[in-house]
Amino acid sequence: MVFSYQMLDKGAEVGFDLYYGALATQDQQIMHKVFTEPSGHIDFVADNDGFYSYCLQLPPTAGEPAVRFEMVLNYGFDSDYYEKLAKKYDYDAVNLQVHKLNDMLTLTLNEADYQKHKEVEYHDVTEKMNNATLWWPVLQIIILILAGVYQVQHLKAFFKQNKLI
Repeated sequence: MVFSYQMLDKGAEVGFDLYYGALATQDQQIMHKVFTEPSGHIDFVADNDGFYSYCLQLPPTAGEPAVRFEMVLNYGFDSDYYEKLAKKYDYDAVNLQVHKLNDMLTLTLNEADYQKHKEVEYHDVTEKMNNATLWWPVLQIIILILAGVYQVQHLKAFFKQNKLI
């Protein structure tokens, strides 16, 4: 993942924290960085599958106005990574393009696995909901039948008591 940012206000300072998991607790913190440059990026390689969350915060100074800040999250690697890779391994244009395509294929397969996992979870939830909705009308019919039987018995007893039958 590449977090690209740009400060829209001069002289601002913004803290950036990255966490593994839905809860942003101190023991799940992976990275902490303070942005002071007007623009830049952070490269991060996720070691584990799962939910990552990030938090942007202003320093705790009183009376400071809000800061305008722009952040873009891109999956994959940026052009700097591929330039360094080409220099390190002396790749020509074709080998570099093959490496980029391989990375794109890996990202696509990872996204497909993630979507399949989410679809299985959704399917399980809808199956449970379908089973619950199946029994609700049955319960309503049983209640209606019991109420009807009770009313018929009550009416028969009433008519017998008043000697109408």
